[in-house]
Amino acid sequence: MFKSIRWKITVIFVLLVLATELFIGGFNILGVMKHYHDDFSNSINEVFTEDIKNDLLAAANEISIPAESTDTSIVIEENSQSNINLINNILSSHSGKLEITSSRYYNIVDGSSGEILFSSNGSTTTDATPSLMNALNGTESKETKLTQSYMDYAFPLHNGDAVKYVIYIKDTCQMQNSVTHSMVTILLILLLVSLIISSIAGSIISKSITDPIKQLSVQAKKLAAGDINALQKSDSNDEIADLTNSLINLAHTRKQSSDQAKGEKIKVETILQNMNDGIIAFDLKGNLIHFNREAKKLLNRQYLDDIRFDRFFKEINANITLGDLLYMNPDGSVEREIKLANQYLRLNFAPFKADNKVGGIIVVIHDVTKQEKLEQSRRDFVANVSHELRTPLTTIKSYSETLADMPDVDRELQVRFLDVIASESDRMARIISDLLTLSELDENQTFTKPPEPIDIRQMLESIVERMSLTAKKKNQTLTYHPINEVPVISGDHDGLERVIINIVSNAMKYTREGGTIEVYSSKVYNDICIKVADNGIGIQEDKLPHIFDRFYRVDKARSRDTGGTGLGLAIAKQTLESSFNGKIKISSEFHKGTEVTITIPVSE
Repeated sequence: MFKSIRWKITVIFVLLVLATELFIGGFNILGVMKHYHDDFSNSINEVFTEDIKNDLLAAANEISIPAESTDTSIVIEENSQSNINLINNILSSHSGKLEITSSRYYNIVDGSSGEILFSSNGSTTTDATPSLMNALNGTESKETKLTQSYMDYAFPLHNGDAVKYVIYIKDTCQMQNSVTHSMVTILLILLLVSLIISSIAGSIISKSITDPIKQLSVQAKKLAAGDINALQKSDSNDEIADLTNSLINLAHTRKQSSDQAKGEKIKVETILQNMNDGIIAFDLKGNLIHFNREAKKLLNRQYLDDIRFDRFFKEINANITLGDLLYMNPDGSVEREIKLANQYLRLNFAPFKADNKVGGIIVVIHDVTKQEKLEQSRRDFVANVSHELRTPLTTIKSYSETLADMPDVDRELQVRFLDVIASESDRMARIISDLLTLSELDENQTFTKPPEPIDIRQMLESIVERMSLTAKKKNQTLTYHPINEVPVISGDHDGLERVIINIVSNAMKYTREGGTIEVYSSKVYNDICIKVADNGIGIQEDKLPHIFDRFYRVDKARSRDTGGTGLGLAIAKQTLESSFNGKIKISSEFHKGTEVTITIPVSE
């Protein structure tokens, strides 16, 4: 029932009336309460002027000489009851201004014991309110908050530094509560009457609004079914008439909208055929009409709504205009490749048709960054291989031509030249061997080899023992430290041995004479860890990300002098990943040393 507009209007109307009355009633009640509190505060301020306070202090400290004294000496004494009477006389003279009644009274309280010495309503006890406690401590205090159930005022009367009496005035707010209770009762009665009247009035008002809407709804259903003459034009000036006329206009434009929908369907179908990448569509004026999220992502733009064809593609250096597509190549597609920030994008431009004529341009955006990087890597690899092979070939050619041009060269020089030629030939053989190894690893040919049992500890001990002789020639210390027991695994024994020898060999090459190289093995959880640490020259931080690139050398001159090809770490990484599903990580600090860690998962 409450889902209908009629009941919603009625409920809203009733709630507004009730809310208005509640607001007004609450405001009046608060006003009455504030009036009582302000009246109390004004009475206190009006009575307790500086003169009255001084009179009260004088009355509290009044002294007398007894008339019945027979002694020749004069005795001066304070009579407490006399002082209380004097204070009471002053307060009584102002009781009218203070509006002293049974609900608003005053007490004279002993400043030391808190005992009531006199009360205008005869009470013997009173609550220890904050105002009274403050006065007993020597501070004048007043409390008139609306949230409190009382109002009070306390004024201390001092005798030197001590509080002798406290004048305490309290209003229990009985009169205020009586008035507010009567007002609340009247307000509730008014609310009940208003509820009945507003419900009836709201129902009548809502009915006058909803009945025409119901009739219009019935006619609109007929209109939706195809009966264009179901509605008649209205001459009224209200909103219902505007809605009726709008529906009539809608009926007459329905056929036109249907025809336009056919063209939109073709556009949507064209877009759906190219949803794998970013898509943007333009009309014949170059205005953007469609785009998807991937287009914004690839073009690195938060908003695309404001772009126009010619200006936008000029900004991104696509070198194409709307005229080129519409007039030079209206039936075909055009492709452009651009670089935007760090991305390579391929743009395919194709016209789409509507009503057998060109309706606009669809642009499909492909991200070809990965392909471009792979192509660049291939070109760099070919260039590096050519460079690496050309260097020894040039050396061999120059030395051999020198020997050919000097037939009478002495034996010692001849042997030296031939040693250089042999060394460069060996270097070429190593490069070719490493390239063949990488090719095998790239093609996963290593997996065709039958797995062999590998005792990691035995392998490391053997490698360290063999390479210790070379280390001693450089006065280096090469040691092996097995941390715990390492299980036997199966796999490419020769490949793993080649990886470890390469890493230890690198550590020896780049460690100065007298340095140390330490090899560790351990089992951590389900991984075998092999670590090679040295205190050599280290690797600069900016070069670490490229350390596994093919033909990359940290120190190119020194690497060539020591016979390095720049392929060892690339082979190591490829071998571990393809043959053992392992990982290799290098951490280094320049001039302090390098640490290479190999992790190989152990099959349970």
